[in-house]
Amino acid sequence: MLEQQWMPLVRMAALLSGDAETARDVVQDCYEAVWRLRPDLGDVEHVVAYLRRAVINRSRSRLRRLRTVRRFLAQARPPADAPPADRELLVAERHRELLSHVERLPARQREVIVLRYYCGLSEAETVAVTGVSAGTVKSSAHHALATLRRNLKDLSDER
Repeated sequence: MLEQQWMPLVRMAALLSGDAETARDVVQDCYEAVWRLRPDLGDVEHVVAYLRRAVINRSRSRLRRLRTVRRFLAQARPPADAPPADRELLVAERHRELLSHVERLPARQREVIVLRYYCGLSEAETVAVTGVSAGTVKSSAHHALATLRRNLKDLSDER
C-alpha cells in the first residue's frame, strides 16, 4: 500500500516545492522517517496521512530555506550596474602608468600638463605661472598630449 503512495506523494511534493528532483528527495526523506519510527503497519491510512503531512511540512521547510538563500544571495550580489570589483585597482594602475609617462615628458611639457590638467588652471593662469607665451603653453600641451596618447596606446597594444 505504501508503494502505491510514492508517485502521488512525489507529485504533491513537486507541486508544493516547484522542483521534481527535490520532490523525490523530500518524499524519500519522509519514507525514511516513517521507517525509523517503525509504525504499526496495520493502520495504513494513518501512515499515509502521516506521510502526506510530512511531505507538506518538508516542502514548506525547503521553500523557507530557499527563500532565505535567495534573500541572502540578493543582498550579497552586487547591483547589476555596480562597477567590477577590481575597477579601483585597475584605475589606480592606469593612473600610475600615466604618471610614469608624464614624468618622462620634457620639463616644459610636464609643467604645462600638470598645471592645465592636474591643477585645473586655465590657459591664461598657466601662462602667468610658467612665464611663457600662450602659444608656447598651447604648443607644449598639444605635444605632451600627443606623446602621452601614443605611449599609452603602445602600452595597451602590448597587452
